[in-house]
Amino acid sequence: MKKSNKKGFVLAETIAVAVIVMTSLVIVYTQFMYVSKSYARTFTYNSVNNLYLANNIKQFISKDGMNNLINGLKNNNYIDITSCSTEYFTEYIYCETLLDNLNVKQVIFTKSNLDELKANLPSGLSEKMKQFINYINYKESNIYRIIVEFNDESFATLILN
Repeated sequence: MKKSNKKGFVLAETIAVAVIVMTSLVIVYTQFMYVSKSYARTFTYNSVNNLYLANNIKQFISKDGMNNLINGLKNNNYIDITSCSTEYFTEYIYCETLLDNLNVKQVIFTKSNLDELKANLPSGLSEKMKQFINYINYKESNIYRIIVEFNDESFATLILN
């Protein structure tokens, strides 16, 4: 018996196995990156702690300034209430203390339907705040919401009734 030359077969087999292994690694990597991104988002977008803190702001607004904010929103897409303006709040000192104690960087008051705001994102918002606004997906229009950015670059949003 004469041995046949199998060098070409080994090379083809090696290439086929390498392609299968590389494809598997790419699939695993893309899935891992998706899971990692989602995991990171859960700690920065609407975490339980941030929703609780935003609820404190919501309760304050409901008791002081809701009507003024709604009237002010008629001409704007949003109102930045971080400064606790006396135009909107009678208890502005309490507002300033509340936002300071909650480590709030920025609070905006807007309509629940963010289509207009998303179409014309203002320059006064941070890039991460703009990303969070684009992430929010809620279409009902006769309700209002607050969007809160905290100093640790985490975010929360709540609907105001």
